[in-house]
Amino acid sequence: MEKRTVNEDLQELVRSPREDMNIELKRWMDLSDKNVQAKLAKELIALHNYGGGYLVLGFKDEHPAVPDVDNRPKDLSAFSTDAFNNIIKKFAEPSFHCMSHVVKHPETGEEYPVIVAPGGSKVPVRCKADAADGKSIRLDTYYTRRPGPESSPLQTAAEWDALLQRCLLSRKEELMSALYGLLGSDRAVLAGASALDPASPFDELRAFRDAAVARLEEMQREALPEDSAAKLSHGRYVLSARIVGDLKHVSPQEMLGLLHGLPRYTGWSPLNVFTRRELEPYMVGDDIIECWLARDPKEVRDAAHADFWRVSLNGNITLVRGHQEDAPREGMPAPGTAMEITLPAWRIAEFVLRVRHLGDKLTNGPFSLQLIVQWEGLAGRKLFSHGGRRAVFDEYVARDANYLREAEVTVDRIDAALPVILAELTTPLLRRFSFFEPPANFYEQELTKMLAR
Repeated sequence: MEKRTVNEDLQELVRSPREDMNIELKRWMDLSDKNVQAKLAKELIALHNYGGGYLVLGFKDEHPAVPDVDNRPKDLSAFSTDAFNNIIKKFAEPSFHCMSHVVKHPETGEEYPVIVAPGGSKVPVRCKADAADGKSIRLDTYYTRRPGPESSPLQTAAEWDALLQRCLLSRKEELMSALYGLLGSDRAVLAGASALDPASPFDELRAFRDAAVARLEEMQREALPEDSAAKLSHGRYVLSARIVGDLKHVSPQEMLGLLHGLPRYTGWSPLNVFTRRELEPYMVGDDIIECWLARDPKEVRDAAHADFWRVSLNGNITLVRGHQEDAPREGMPAPGTAMEITLPAWRIAEFVLRVRHLGDKLTNGPFSLQLIVQWEGLAGRKLFSHGGRRAVFDEYVARDANYLREAEVTVDRIDAALPVILAELTTPLLRRFSFFEPPANFYEQELTKMLAR
């Protein structure tokens, strides 16, 4: 097996092993056993059809997961990329290429195989052979990941729809290249032709977010003086979510009650429902609840406390807020010049947790969250730690003005691995600041601190 520097995501898998929709843990196994080969093939096919993921060997599937120390082999050379690709060739149609890495635990130094199953298949992958025992994997069966989590045959129309949608999106680039060659047209022009773009699962949330931001900007122009801090001229962040599942039919009053009952984790929670008339939410149209804390011209608000948010009865949510660093406070940097190192993780964490609790009340059965996080007005800002709680020794400066990430996460994953989700959404933002890398356990520690308040 190739030994090379692995990225932070792979190392995190062995530091904090867990099962998730895109992560499967297995004990040490004998790859020469044909039934073992079939079991591993099922896991890799399921992960591939689900959109990609990781197969981690050497851990017991317990809560929490612990190393399988009794069965550790002396030599890990059998767990090579070639070995796993040979298994895939034997059982998968069409075949796909995976990569096997030896990942060293950052604390114990023990090494574990992590097999990366890619996503991006243009067609669903089926099993083309039965297992030797006739049970582990079956001919002409399509496997995916299901809540549990587990790898099992596709069972519902929704699962097939999700798989086919992923395949269609993967074909987009291939289609664009073919049109480019046939028509001799400019590739960028073709890429911008909306008629050729397959629908994205995030289109509904993007449209809701864009409408919310446009509405806020219109009100800011009409209602606020030019020098108002509530115009968020130094920048802002926009957090959006869509609750995807079997939603209950609720009235606006019922939705307002659900929002009012959400747990709070900080002193300035997102989507907070105020009862004072000047701050209370109001209806827009038939199905949108809106709140803008800066709408009262008699009240002067700084950037950090001029929230605007919208919630639709069908589970779309957008929050727009100015940077807390831009609210003048004694001992703080000047507005527009800095970003506090821990704030993005806190803001995203509380937003996700509150929306997750809203989903519990708003849905029948399992659901997932689509998330879009945006930071604007970053260029020229420097990282700092308020009160020196985090060590920031060098000067980390952002050159890029904006940051955006999209993700869809299951409730099970939020409950089991919120620090990992925070890392996926926040670390690329921090890297905008002169390649800054958060220290080990950064997100676990910050989340623990927030929840202990």
